[in-house]
Amino acid sequence: MSAISSGNPYLVFSGLAFAVVLMPGADTILVFRTSRALGTRTGLMTAVGVVTGPVLWGVFSGIGVALVIARNKSIYTALALLGALYLMYLAYGCFKSAADGGATPLDAADEAPADSGSMRNAYVTGLLTNLLNPKIGVFYLSVMPGLFQGRAGPWDGGSLGLIQASMGIVFLSCVALLAGKARRYLSSRRASLTVEILAGTCLLAFAVYVIWSVLHSPGGLEAAGGPSPR
Repeated sequence: MSAISSGNPYLVFSGLAFAVVLMPGADTILVFRTSRALGTRTGLMTAVGVVTGPVLWGVFSGIGVALVIARNKSIYTALALLGALYLMYLAYGCFKSAADGGATPLDAADEAPADSGSMRNAYVTGLLTNLLNPKIGVFYLSVMPGLFQGRAGPWDGGSLGLIQASMGIVFLSCVALLAGKARRYLSSRRASLTVEILAGTCLLAFAVYVIWSVLHSPGGLEAAGGPSPR
């Protein structure tokens, strides 16, 4: 990682984070599906939950928690599999909605206030999709030593997380706004079924890939060269 240590570490990381943010992942699918089904506000809250994850993972890396997870294959595998199971649970929700006819009250105004319970659930859902992905922690552990040329603390990790979160919220907000605007065009039963099935299939595919990668890789820091940490 010495090759990336020259220059301002935050500027260097910004380039890395920008590339990561633009890679589509389960969080993009989740925000789009939530915004289309429940409205832009709920989708934005899901996005806020998603981008909270990198900040926490950055702090975890700075205080050594992520290192413990990365170096312990059992913990790393358990966390990754738990994340895969959660993605399967979200996929099940999509398929169940499709089986129920894909019915969503899209005739209601998108500006209608959402209750605090649904907003809280949206935030937690977004947060869990990120926190249950240990590859994010491995990503921070793999770049921080080269950026700071030594041991980085929780402030350093949290600062990097804030950079990624800032970029992520801009990208995911665009996804939420576009999906919210598209609600009127995706309000038919057929369109709802299509979106739910596609979203469920994508989430299930991500879950299957996580399981496959965990079972076919050494895990932890040795797996840091794997797919996008999102």
